[in-house]
Amino acid sequence: MPTLLAGAAALMFVASALCLIVMADRRRRRHDGRLARICADDRTPHSAAPIAPRARKSAAREASPLLTRIEQQLAQTNLRTSVSELLLQVSLGTLSLYALAVLVGHFHPVIALPVAIVIPPAVAVLVLRMAKARYRAAFTADLPEALDVFARGLRAGRPVSASLEIVVKNAKGPIQREFTICHDEISMGTSLAESLSRLEERMPTAEVSFFSVATSLQAETGGNLIETMESLASQLRERRKLRKKARALSSEARASAVILASLPFAITLVLFLLNADYLAPLWTDGRGRVMAAVALVSIGLGIFSMTRMGRLDV
Repeated sequence: MPTLLAGAAALMFVASALCLIVMADRRRRRHDGRLARICADDRTPHSAAPIAPRARKSAAREASPLLTRIEQQLAQTNLRTSVSELLLQVSLGTLSLYALAVLVGHFHPVIALPVAIVIPPAVAVLVLRMAKARYRAAFTADLPEALDVFARGLRAGRPVSASLEIVVKNAKGPIQREFTICHDEISMGTSLAESLSRLEERMPTAEVSFFSVATSLQAETGGNLIETMESLASQLRERRKLRKKARALSSEARASAVILASLPFAITLVLFLLNADYLAPLWTDGRGRVMAAVALVSIGLGIFSMTRMGRLDV
């Protein structure tokens, strides 16, 4: 009976994964077709302004909110994977985990099913968040240099679009990617303040907010954009120095938190290697399973508390 249930669950997961992949591919093709039509309409006079917004809104309405959000999250990372590939990997991970839990771990199929359904998506969300954090950190680290290059282009007498093009040619990584989008938007007629406002939506960091707000105020008051960019780059460098200094001062607390968090797992591993039968009741007895679950939850809460206490917002 467990083997039949495992087989049925496997077929269900495979069928669900294939359906999701087919649906995602069809939506992607429809979206690409609409974008191609929009680009064709943009080349004709007096038709780009009224048609493009409506086409984009209709495409956004017809697309699945979940798939759209996943695509937006992937766009804010350096992960070279598509939505369909991510869904396929999560489905295969769910199937593999369920098969291992039932066939190798001898878990009851009903108990293994929610575990297999929850863990792979949670891991995927964690990986996406880590990739987004690295992407934003790389963007923030290179932003002052990009602002300096942008200010030098303006000081040389080049327009905003040409100055952004210099930044794109001399940058790499997230800076090049995001400023390429801004350059394309400005080339299509979007104002600098509006383009930076969209950049702030894609990269909701304090540094980008400073950049967007300072540029918007300069556009409204008519100040010197070159001096604004240079002073902002200097402030961002000082902010980066302060963040590194705070991280250095809190290194002892973070090291203590790592040691305290790893200590229970290290002791458990040592006891398991010395006498595995001593820990056997934790997974063979019902009361031991409850105690192990409570211990893991307590350790997780402790790690979360130490992480929040050791984090400094600079």
